[in-house]
Amino acid sequence: MPLRTPLFNLSILVLLSMPAVSQQVLTGKVRQKTTEAILNAVTIVNRTQGKHNISDAGGNYRIVANPGDTITFSSAGYHADTTYVVPSELEDKEGYVVYLEPNLVELPSVLVGERSNYQLDSIQRKEDYAWLDQTHKVRLAGDQTPTDGVGIGFSPVTYFSPEQKNLRQLRQEVKKEEKDYYVDSKFPSSYVSMVTGLKGDSLQLFMVTYRPTYRFCRVATNEDMLLYINEKLKLFLKTYLEHPMFALKQR
Repeated sequence: MPLRTPLFNLSILVLLSMPAVSQQVLTGKVRQKTTEAILNAVTIVNRTQGKHNISDAGGNYRIVANPGDTITFSSAGYHADTTYVVPSELEDKEGYVVYLEPNLVELPSVLVGERSNYQLDSIQRKEDYAWLDQTHKVRLAGDQTPTDGVGIGFSPVTYFSPEQKNLRQLRQEVKKEEKDYYVDSKFPSSYVSMVTGLKGDSLQLFMVTYRPTYRFCRVATNEDMLLYINEKLKLFLKTYLEHPMFALKQR
């Protein structure tokens, strides 16, 4: 049986005497600021630890967090909200409630020498998530990076680590969210209501049923969007006009 040195025994004693670090979790609910309606599918990101999660159908969320961590809540159609975790938020049995303010999109217009609301918000979002692009080069076997030349082989340890998988998934969600913001800016409900005369549940049904694709919005001019809405309105009226569940008003 190998002899254990005093240094080895001391190390064991130090490890045993160290208090276990408990995993803390921030929980709560996400609501709309103006109506207090619950918001689901909101992206919650712990920017300090690189962790993220999504609020459930009831607006509830939970994410690993410690005092001092920076947490960002974001969802298409709403202004992002950032909070710095304090002990009271973690200890609150009712949870920390977050209120997101709707991002009201103005009617489409040609801006000369100015940036649109979407462009300004997009710049802010890129700044908020700039840390996601601060990736490290993955080294090959032999302590070489891809730019150092051909290595002996690829080490998957870093690439397939839980942290890197988490970051890659979050990048994809942020990209999808940015596309949703862009579609909202080209297809705002206020503009659709003005063109179609639809309101309330009828307007919401139209917005969901005929929401254009991101690819179409990228190439569509204001005139293209106007034609698109009018064509879809004809189809909408033909499909739902006489349905008893909807009281659509003639323009």
